[in-house]
Parts: sequence; structure tokens; C-alpha cells
Amino acid sequence: MLRAKYIRNATDGNGTLLRGDIYQVGIPDLLGGDTGHRMWEVSTVQKYSIGARFVTPDGRVFRYAKAGGTLVVGQGAHNYETENYIRYAVLPAGVKAGSSTISLTVDAHDGAKATHNGSLAANELVGGYILVFDKTATNHVVIRTVLSNTVVASGGGTTVVTVDAPYPLALEIGTDAAAAMASPYLNVQSNSVEVQCCVGVPTVPADSGEYFWLQTWGVCWIASAADVGTGISVHESFFGGNGALVLHGAGANLQHAGFMISSRARDGAQGETFIMLQISI
Repeated sequence: MLRAKYIRNATDGNGTLLRGDIYQVGIPDLLGGDTGHRMWEVSTVQKYSIGARFVTPDGRVFRYAKAGGTLVVGQGAHNYETENYIRYAVLPAGVKAGSSTISLTVDAHDGAKATHNGSLAANELVGGYILVFDKTATNHVVIRTVLSNTVVASGGGTTVVTVDAPYPLALEIGTDAAAAMASPYLNVQSNSVEVQCCVGVPTVPADSGEYFWLQTWGVCWIASAADVGTGISVHESFFGGNGALVLHGAGANLQHAGFMISSRARDGAQGETFIMLQISI
């Protein structure tokens, strides 16, 4: 079993989910040990749960992710699953106050964006989120993190989901409702689709189906447009459609990436763009 102290939803070396506890991946496992999944490696075998978090001593933050396509190092990578995995629907069964499980209706067109065939693999939603609308309590809204889910075959059905904290109030069948999203680190791709947000910067090249570490916070290098980091008092930077850095004026409603720390060459021209990445801590 992996040496660990506190990463939520970690798995052991055989891929078994360690639910309900919080683990920290040991630094030897990431920076040179013989076990675990090191920072500069990709793997076809999942070693931790999707979204597992690692923080280096200098404050950089990394998330464990799965590639949905060929990833480009030095550019922001996108969450391909921009559509809800389970669309808004009334609950198919009631939930007692204090319970940490909930049943959700999976529509025939729900599920992964690539298929939308109503299927759901076991634990496919782990690391994702459920949004519950308790209409009987004056629209009380609760968000919970998914720890596990049961299988749903193609065509839709009902999945039973376990979450990280109990629901404070009873939920009523046919009245209260819920929707769910998958982990933003489940299907990470490099592309030029502006509707998809950047969730981090890959630490290594990776291909579809491979697991890797994705940086989300702290000092980082990202490829940049020629005018980024060269202006006076122009420090803030944004992600362009392909995940490279651009200035805010390059487009409307761009996603904030962070601010420049060091980006100038000695003659005042653009140098290597060290950025304080600010996506997720």
C-alpha cells in the first residue's frame, strides 16, 4: 500500500479506493521513490483517485488527472466534460436526514460527453460533485463531493451515490432534485475550445487514457503570446483558447491564469514567462 498521510479518496497500489479517509502522498513516492506515481511520469495504471492533491514545500499545488487526448506541456489543459454528467431531475427515492447516500436518476442521454448514452461505470463520478435542491426547505441548496457510485448500464437508470458528508435535512422523493458533474480532472485535453475552462498545466506529455500530475497553483512556466509580460505594470495574464497566455485585451471574458513574476530579458524584451499560476489551491 502507498505510504500516505492525507489525500482524500486515495487508492492503494492495486487501484482500490480508500474511501472516507484523507491521505497525503509521501514526497518520496512523488519525487524519486519506488512506489506511487512520481511527478514526471505518466502511467496507464491509476495509482490515486482522480483529483488527489499534492502540495510541495514551496506551495505549488498538483492534482492527479486522466488525459482524454494528447496533452501539451506548457499550456493550460481543459476540462472536456463541460456538460453535467447527470442532468437536473427530481430524486427517485427519499433520503433520511443524516444519510450520506443518495439515489440519482441517470437519463438515457446522460453520462460522458463522448457518448451520452446513459451509462455510468462504477465510481466514475468519484471526485465530482452533486448539487441538491431541497425545495421543501425554501430551496435549501447543498453541494457534496462524490466518494463512490454504482453502475448504470447503457440507456439510463438509477445510481446510488455516497458523498463525503451527510445531508442535514431529509430529502423527498419526486419533489427535491439534484444534478451531478464529474471530476474536472477526469477527462483533461489540450484543445482550442474556449467554452472549456483550463484546469491546470500538465507536468509531462501524456496521451489519452494515461494518468499524470497537473499543476494548478504556484510558480509555473506557460507558453505566452509575444506581448505578455513586456508592458509596464501589466502583470495579470489570461488563458487564450489554446491554453497559452495572452493579455486581457486579446478577447472578451477570458479565464484568469495568474500574474507574472519574472518575464523580461535583460534588454526589456520578453524572456521566459514565470507565472504565479492561480487556478485552484
